[in-house]
Amino acid sequence: MNHSAASSNLRRFAGHAWIYALLLSGSLIFAWPFIWMICTSVKLDRELFGETLRTLPDSPVPRPVSPYVDALYFRDVKEPRSAEILPRIEARLDATDILWPQELDHASARRETARGILRKLQNTVPQNLWQGPLDRVLPEIDRRVDRSMAEEILPLVRRSLCIGALRIRSHDIQEEEPVPAAEVPNIWKVSGDAANAHLISSLEGGQPIGELRYDFGQGHTIRLETTVRSEFPLDRLHRIQLGLRPDDTWHKLVLEVEKLGVKYRAERTVDMAGINAMIATWQEPGPDDATNKIRTWTLLREVGRGPELLNDPHAMKLTLRLERNDTPGAWRAKLTRNYRLALDHIPFWRYVATSLFLVILNLAGTVFSCSLVAYAFARLQWPGRGLCFALMLATMMIPPQVTMIPYFLIIRWLGWYNTLYPLWIGSLFAGAFNVFLLRQFMKGIPKDLEDAARIDGCGFWRVYWHVMLPLVKPTLAAIAIFTFMGVWNDFMGPLIYLTDQRLYPLSLGLYAFNVQAGGSMAMMMAGSLLMTAPVIAIFFFAQRYFIQGITLTGMKG
Repeated sequence: MNHSAASSNLRRFAGHAWIYALLLSGSLIFAWPFIWMICTSVKLDRELFGETLRTLPDSPVPRPVSPYVDALYFRDVKEPRSAEILPRIEARLDATDILWPQELDHASARRETARGILRKLQNTVPQNLWQGPLDRVLPEIDRRVDRSMAEEILPLVRRSLCIGALRIRSHDIQEEEPVPAAEVPNIWKVSGDAANAHLISSLEGGQPIGELRYDFGQGHTIRLETTVRSEFPLDRLHRIQLGLRPDDTWHKLVLEVEKLGVKYRAERTVDMAGINAMIATWQEPGPDDATNKIRTWTLLREVGRGPELLNDPHAMKLTLRLERNDTPGAWRAKLTRNYRLALDHIPFWRYVATSLFLVILNLAGTVFSCSLVAYAFARLQWPGRGLCFALMLATMMIPPQVTMIPYFLIIRWLGWYNTLYPLWIGSLFAGAFNVFLLRQFMKGIPKDLEDAARIDGCGFWRVYWHVMLPLVKPTLAAIAIFTFMGVWNDFMGPLIYLTDQRLYPLSLGLYAFNVQAGGSMAMMMAGSLLMTAPVIAIFFFAQRYFIQGITLTGMKG
């Protein structure tokens, strides 16, 4: 008996486990696009265009020493015979007279250069020869690999932090270059608690640039200071720009400015993320902050005043502070980077406010108008009720594309083009589907409740407000969710009726962001996730009402 019960329990457990496994698998399948969106939103652009597609983002590595050799650049090189070919390439590199840079680890430099050369050989050696016997490939490697090829590949894996020219601009677009790129090592004074931090002259694309070499093994901060003069008075200073090429160490760069007896500090750090050249821009708060411009600048906030600060009308002191970042800090910077860039590219909160405004008006109009019309169809007796209900349902068979042009002409005739009126005024005219949903629910409510209310002296309005509305809350919640999703994701309506970017809701704002961002997939996924998250949250917290409203069970006497 005990054995039979144990077997029955085991079968029951196995059946439940199988059901839960299927449910979990289905959930993962349907959640995969959302998981992919989340992972993509925290990647750098170079992670999206590698030869191997990876779901998870690369882990940021805040290296303490720079320059260094990047072991990830050629990690996607695939060759079945690499175990035989790579040692041959490294041996050939040792046989050349190439001088490995003293600041790099020679073994790492040779290994990654060999992987880069392997990539180049795969793309240049004829396929019939490359895929042939190994004894034919190795002599070709010996013939092709030389010093010039190594010197071509080595800069691709060498990472260093480079500082370029400093430019300043006045409010009347007068631009100066007080620190040319060629003078960077001589102008900036390097200090701080990090060991062996110094600037040297280098070349970037044939142009002079300053390369910062440092070692954070014994410290956490490097300071670069300089005092520059401008031809225009500094009370008209609008913008400070500095050319940079990050070294992908995820350390934090902060600018401090002293001018006219006031000290300013950047409100946000510049993360040394990625390897592409960039222009870091800083400026004080001003009219640009209230416009729809792409925010390519970091604001400078006042942090102090005093007579000890520089007070020359044509001179200012600049301090660049490079602060060491740890692994958790690097992850925080990477997880928020694309979201900050997305918020900088578009007036996100203005778009959100517009979308919320439209959602609130549409929710109020839809819930009131649909519930009132449904009450009239479900509980009131009046001539022609059946015919009117049939006509209303017939409107559901008319494609919206048919009424799009007539509705646009009406809106333009009313003078509502390029206003928000067309996007919410229609909610005051009950939609056929929502009315049908509510009518079916109301018809299931016992008539005794309505009769009891009438005996107590309630009229049609009080019955509607105090009896019907409280009983149809699940269906109203379902309609509210449908309305929220429809208004929040509506793209065609704003595209047709709006031309002023200040009136854009978030759906159309993301389209404008896609145009402005230049096709950055990571930033687009970050913006899309910001738009999708409220919909998911609303559905998650209101799913009970949603399911109750759709089932149309009503009440039973």
